[in-house]
Amino acid sequence: MVLDSNWQIPMTFRHSLRSRIIIAFCLFGALLGTLYATTVYISLDMIDDHLIDSHLNEEVKNFISHYQRYNSFPESSSPYISVYVGTESMPLYVLDMLDGKPEGVHEAYSDEEEYHIAITRLQGQENRLYLLYEVSALEFTEKRKLSIRLVLMAGVVLIIGVGLWIGWLTSRKVIAPVAHLADVVNQTGPENLPTDLSKIFYDDEVGVLAKALEQAMQRVEIHVERENRFSRYASHELRTPVTIIKGAVVLLNKQFLSKDDPAHRPLKRIERSVTNMENIIETLLWLSREEIIIEQDQTLAVVTIVRDTIEQNRHLLGNKPIEIELIPEDKPHLFISASIFQIVLTNIIRNAIQHTVSGNIRVIVKDDRVIVSDTGEGMDPDDLKLITQPIVRGDLNKDFGIGLSIVKRLCKRVGWKLDIESERGRGTTVQLIFFEQQKS
Repeated sequence: MVLDSNWQIPMTFRHSLRSRIIIAFCLFGALLGTLYATTVYISLDMIDDHLIDSHLNEEVKNFISHYQRYNSFPESSSPYISVYVGTESMPLYVLDMLDGKPEGVHEAYSDEEEYHIAITRLQGQENRLYLLYEVSALEFTEKRKLSIRLVLMAGVVLIIGVGLWIGWLTSRKVIAPVAHLADVVNQTGPENLPTDLSKIFYDDEVGVLAKALEQAMQRVEIHVERENRFSRYASHELRTPVTIIKGAVVLLNKQFLSKDDPAHRPLKRIERSVTNMENIIETLLWLSREEIIIEQDQTLAVVTIVRDTIEQNRHLLGNKPIEIELIPEDKPHLFISASIFQIVLTNIIRNAIQHTVSGNIRVIVKDDRVIVSDTGEGMDPDDLKLITQPIVRGDLNKDFGIGLSIVKRLCKRVGWKLDIESERGRGTTVQLIFFEQQKS
């Protein structure tokens, strides 16, 4: 995962550290707000019941005190309180609510009306004193309950919004050092690897990460320097003997000008091998570079290179009854080095010749690809999976070498596609598909 300064994070939102912090604060706000709203709502309901019961108990005490002093009952202090002594004069709906209730304060319902009922025994009387407090008009009505719920829900939404804002601010401060570290790393290259990251950051979690990256960068720097030294040494030590051999071949060719001379054919083989070695060295050094620079003024005619490559490898046919056919359906041009394209094509054609005993090899040039098909022995699916790996042998003990491995790496570097199809006993078809931007 790589972060950049503009927060363009190549991942889903839910996996980013910033989003996790914001979501955590929002969830915490939602949980806290919901808990607070529920507590307030239940507390208001309990307080409402407690106040009504306290008022009812005060009324009971007042009635008993007045009865004991004057042997009569006073007027109720509230029009919502009804007083009964005994059950003879009670309406039926009151009797239904009192069914089996002991002394004390109770809640009861008749239809949609709520009552708080106080039941107590009068001193020296067989009958009980009943006080019915109709509280439906005093308690929360459904409308008031809905209003309270809406207010509490608005409070929950507000708390979530505050959590979102705090989470956003916190995430910016938390992610800022990580984003800065990512910027520093992204701005580096093989030539300017950072080796002092730990000095830029505090000794915290990000500092630990910076120190680990610093140590990794130091190891990479050592590796890159070793690779650069190898490239310089290989460039000199490999090119020098090849150049010497090439010069010697030129001198020998001047002495053995006749094709009938016995040394002519070996010299030609040496000359071809030297040229092939030069191309391989250039290709390997080219692959070892960090960046590939393709000059737009460097164009090649695909058909011409294909024709030259076929002729250069025709000697590999020997006495095999094989016909190589070039079919130029189109005449594309590519913005690429001719040596690179020739290395790829040479390996494909050589493998076709090597694994074909008799028949024909067709090379078709189209606008966006080169197709090489043969009528050779073909390959099993298991061999087909391995042929682009270096030094792999099939079940016929025929070496595929490092050629197709180099071809695969070259195609990957320049953006081409290498497609290989093969069937045992029917031959192989290789398609080299060009990168669209490299066609002219």
